[in-house]
Amino acid sequence: MLRRNFIVLSTFAAAAVSLPLLKCTSADPELDKKLAIPEILSQLIDENSIKDIGKKYGSSNPNDYSEKSLEQELKKGIEGKSVTSGTPLNEIYSILDKNIQNDFESANTLVISGWVLSSTEVRQCALFSLINNSK
Repeated sequence: MLRRNFIVLSTFAAAAVSLPLLKCTSADPELDKKLAIPEILSQLIDENSIKDIGKKYGSSNPNDYSEKSLEQELKKGIEGKSVTSGTPLNEIYSILDKNIQNDFESANTLVISGWVLSSTEVRQCALFSLINNSK
């Protein structure tokens, strides 16, 4: 094999191996949006109230108030299930609903703006406030 062909093939092979890894490590804004919608709470209060809850959480928990940190926490599911970019929307909401139910059962709740909310719901509000900060 010629040296030039070897270099070209090696470059293509390296690119082929690296591209899937780049996809896995990059943030998925669509997944953030899916995780950031507190489904039940959004039926009870408006968008600005959700943002306010998220900002209040952020001001009292600045170390946890980043898109990356909140997304990591919200991706975690109970029973070994977790959310990925390929997870269907109905399954994402099912996982989040189970987490919310588990939060209430284990008294993992916070009172913010007069609402008793699960930690999962509060994190969703916080992520929503960060994603929709400019709106």
